Amino acid sequence: CLYPVYFDALRSRAQGRRVPTSLASRSPLAREIANACSRLRLQTVLEPDKTHPKDWANPGRVKVCLRSEAHGVRNKHHLYVLVARHLVENPTSEDSPGLRVRMGGQVQPAEGTAYPRPAVPRGWIMSEFVPYLSPAMTGGGVSENLFKDMMREMQGGGNPMAALMGGAGGAEDGRAGAGAGAGASGRKKKDKKGKAKS
Repeated sequence: CLYPVYFDALRSRAQGRRVPTSLASRSPLAREIANACSRLRLQTVLEPDKTHPKDWANPGRVKVCLRSEAHGVRNKHHLYVLVARHLVENPTSEDSPGLRVRMGGQVQPAEGTAYPRPAVPRGWIMSEFVPYLSPAMTGGGVSENLFKDMMREMQGGGNPMAALMGGAGGAEDGRAGAGAGAGASGRKKKDKKGKAKS
């Protein structure tokens, strides 16, 4: 697995960087890491919602299959160097496509406007550019068109309450019924101990 923190120039080795400072880049993005692995003809899976424990603000994880020898990558450290070189050659800017990774019906900033910067808590080390789905992006509060956005998401696919229902009601009822019958037959009534009434 590859995370953006492995290639971040703002981080030290203790903070998660895994390449030398000469190969580290500012504001690395998971989508660009996935592009680098694809150019190396590796099987990759981009998971934009996963985060590294030491870098909560820059989400994204790239899973890579290194099992075959045909791709020319010797080991994972060699892969780190190759990806780092790609990131240095393709630095992150406001126009980088990795910033605007869409998840579900998420509202994105307009294309013509300047890309918003993350809300950085005092004392935190954070990249200048993080994907819009990052928890560090405030999003500006509640949407003006909340009802319209909600209707668009509902029309986009599926029942928005499906995650809450999930078919668990029937499964729990079935288990509860079986457990109640088995428990009732196996129980003994406990005798109350105490002072006898005279």
